[in-house]
Amino acid sequence: MTLKEIAARAGVHTSTVSRILNSPDDSFASRAVRERVWAIVKETGYVPNPSAQALRQSRSKTSTHQNGTLACILGRTRRLEDNPFFAQVARAVEQQALTLGYSVQVSYSVLEPPPDSRPPKSGQPRPAGAIVLGRFVDQRIAQSLERQYRNIVFVGRSPVLAGWDQVICDGYEATVIAMNHLIDYGHRRIGYIGEIRNEVRYRAFQDILKQQDLKASASLVAACDHNSPEGGYQGASTLLKKANPLPTAVFCASDVAAIAALRRFREARIRVPSQL
Repeated sequence: MTLKEIAARAGVHTSTVSRILNSPDDSFASRAVRERVWAIVKETGYVPNPSAQALRQSRSKTSTHQNGTLACILGRTRRLEDNPFFAQVARAVEQQALTLGYSVQVSYSVLEPPPDSRPPKSGQPRPAGAIVLGRFVDQRIAQSLERQYRNIVFVGRSPVLAGWDQVICDGYEATVIAMNHLIDYGHRRIGYIGEIRNEVRYRAFQDILKQQDLKASASLVAACDHNSPEGGYQGASTLLKKANPLPTAVFCASDVAAIAALRRFREARIRVPSQL
């Protein structure tokens, strides 16, 4: 499969395919065109020829393992469309994999029934490893994945209890920056929407309130699943019910929760940002 063949199947120019695959922020072309091109890349197992050649030359010297595909596994959401953070991370994984001569051909969520586990057909290689996006609750999932994949890398906001390489977003520092920003703008009654158990962002929220000698009121904390729109919406509803008066600002633990909370506040005729 070549860029020209992908372009023909997608109904776009070859240069469009190249720019989509190399877009640093996944913004080139419309979303529909981007998804169509990436679906063909995933289906066909396309990798750039120079990368594939370099990969084969390197492996011929060091290894007889000839597998060039990866699996992308979602740990906290059913679909990438439901979580913009992990959707962008997944695309970055696909782009980086291509530069190393790998294609991400298998994607699924641990929240859904597992994909066909039968051995691949002749000529179809098994994935060389898996990239897991997002922390999962059931530790048995880690054991199951380790039986399926020899190499696993975890990407998320908090570490998981597994002996894998892990790429962790510094959620604590991000929360500190956001909270200090709100405080610099004069906010002293700040609410929180998100998970609280074993959650570094909630710990940072509490630490900053304490450092700034601000009151940590339970009425301003709405514990909810911040990885789903339903959770963020319910968190905002909780604040509306128990916070009296309402906070002047709210910290949401994720984009998904924030978007849903905005919808709920607007339904309650609360103007954002003039009132909240």
